[in-house]
Amino acid sequence: MPALAQRVLSMATLAPPGSLPMRALDAMNRELRRRTAGQLAFRWYAGGVQGDESDVVRKIRSGRLDGGALSATGLAQMFRPVLAFQLPVMFRTPEAFLRAFRTLRPEIEAGFEHAGFSILELSPAPGPRMFSTWAIRTPDDLRAAHPWRWTDDPILPALYAEVGATGVPLALPEVLGALQTRRIDTVFAPPAAAIALQWSSHVRFMSERASSGSLAALVLSNTAARSLTASDRAVITDVIAASTTAFRPAFLRADGEAVRALETRGVQAVPLTEAQRQQWIDVFARVRSRIGATLPDPRWITRVQAAGGE
Repeated sequence: MPALAQRVLSMATLAPPGSLPMRALDAMNRELRRRTAGQLAFRWYAGGVQGDESDVVRKIRSGRLDGGALSATGLAQMFRPVLAFQLPVMFRTPEAFLRAFRTLRPEIEAGFEHAGFSILELSPAPGPRMFSTWAIRTPDDLRAAHPWRWTDDPILPALYAEVGATGVPLALPEVLGALQTRRIDTVFAPPAAAIALQWSSHVRFMSERASSGSLAALVLSNTAARSLTASDRAVITDVIAASTTAFRPAFLRADGEAVRALETRGVQAVPLTEAQRQQWIDVFARVRSRIGATLPDPRWITRVQAAGGE
């Protein structure tokens, strides 16, 4: 029988079993166990079995979990300024997003450390698209829809307030059933996530492009991180770096491949006129102002945009 791990880090994620993110995390864990002869391992709770991201963050704070793999929505509950990287139309180009991220990454990681969390890996992630059962082209169209409002997400309520929509509050595991029963007709997700979560089988349209970028991270509580020996921390760092390098090409391809797969399945991108696009730009500017007013440093959004060369 294989040796039992003497130090097991309990980790949670919403990523479904079998999805690309979960395959990467499982491969990372196998390598960690191999490198340490089974003496160090992650125990992953996948697919939201530990609850939504707010539940996971609360459990990490209380010590019931050691850490997790979180989206920007969960990360913002640890260190709210990361929301700036998820705000719609914050950057004109993906290159500007990456410049801002690389410039401010040390400051962001220091902010998490001060808040009680250690970042094992922080990386850009695909932004969400809007998926719907009917073609949504304008803010007025969204007002007439029945959109999902993720109970953890502070951005969607701001968007719905600006357009006058009434979001249906649901935890992420409840969304599929709500789509099946037509309780909701609109959801927001990266294309690969929409496929992995089976939402794409119940929609017919998607926005022509993502309106924002996003971030994702592997996080430990400072308590869990400090309980590791120096050699444990070193091997975890090496394993994560190697896994990130190995899976980076697949993650870079995933968004485009998912969009093509969705189109093959009959999900149509909704093209916009310049006038319709401008309506969304105006709404998104007001959303940024709403969210910016809730951040600890009112200059942060300006600083993030400046770091991107905007």
